[in-house]
Amino acid sequence: MRADPPAVLLGGEAIALSVARSLTHAGVEVHAFGHNQDPLRHSRARASFTAFGDSSNVRARWLSALERGPSGAVIIPCSDDGLEMVARNRESLVELGYVPVETSGEAVLAMLDKAETYELARGAGIAAPRTATLASEEDAAEVIDRVPPPWALKPLHSHHFAHHFGLRKKAFIVRDVEELRGALGRTSGLGFAMMLTEIIPGPDHAFESYYSYLDAEGEPLFEFTKRKLRQYPTGFGLGTLHQTDWNPEAAELGLRFFRAAGIRGLANVEFKRDSRDGQLKLIECNYRFTAATQLLRRAGLDLPVFVYDRALARPRREFGRYRTGVSLWYPVEDTRAFLDYRRRGELTFGQWARSLARRQHFPVASWRDPLPAVVRHGRMVARRSRRRHAPDAV
Repeated sequence: MRADPPAVLLGGEAIALSVARSLTHAGVEVHAFGHNQDPLRHSRARASFTAFGDSSNVRARWLSALERGPSGAVIIPCSDDGLEMVARNRESLVELGYVPVETSGEAVLAMLDKAETYELARGAGIAAPRTATLASEEDAAEVIDRVPPPWALKPLHSHHFAHHFGLRKKAFIVRDVEELRGALGRTSGLGFAMMLTEIIPGPDHAFESYYSYLDAEGEPLFEFTKRKLRQYPTGFGLGTLHQTDWNPEAAELGLRFFRAAGIRGLANVEFKRDSRDGQLKLIECNYRFTAATQLLRRAGLDLPVFVYDRALARPRREFGRYRTGVSLWYPVEDTRAFLDYRRRGELTFGQWARSLARRQHFPVASWRDPLPAVVRHGRMVARRSRRRHAPDAV
């Protein structure tokens, strides 16, 4: 008989793939809930995969499916939808015989709301962008004097916004009131609460992240920092090259924020260094695994197994020192980012090539589990081919 209970992963796409590979390697049976495009669907690192689509009611459908089992499993949210489902249904999940990972439900809901996240940061004495919440186009004229342009118009709840605009669309960049009203026109009809925020100036390599796991007393069981060197789309996008480091300033601010927010369990907070005053300013907090899970594992911190063991109240695994200078690279997206940076005169080919002249690790590609990468890149080629051969718009 299997000694370890299974794990159920909720959403997460490539994040869930990294978590599943880690747990499967440790001998844990993995079941995953996601959608048809998830790379984990094609992986060897899961016992089952159930596609639920990517709609606003997916959380209710996950909960309904869990009523049928596998009872006794550890529930691991790998997406914000998964986080919200666990936060709002923890008692029901426990009654069904599941073991949700360690979190604070109140803190989860606060981290899923950008306005509350920034308010908590300011209350803890941590710098954050100037912001204003907008309910409709009529609010635009009232707030523009409080937040200087250009602006980023962001959803208060990113995971709800992503169901309509996709994971890569983080914000609308607007430069005047007319552009702002146009962007609000696209979102207000869908019922999204939006936030106008100043854009923190500085290059894309000015982002620094802090990871930790806080126990019941608020003590960190490990601490880790990394840099995001490039991203795509440039300016506001997802990281395309990450590198481990140790930044004491980011660690001090991150731990202070986690304690102020009441974080318990695994979380990550991202800062950007403001080129005007040199301060690290809080950008967002993720109360879950992130796209850098594979990076942490390659650097010596196997977080999925650590979190799984903590949920089961097993003896704590001690983390030693992690390796700095370890990289995680997204080749296709980073090439696109390089082309944008080069057009703007921010990066030469030689500088780009030198930044990659070290051993690289990948979020999806693996010789032991090749099919997720094959399918993912096959879809990229097919989409590009369809765009190339599509008739010109009239």
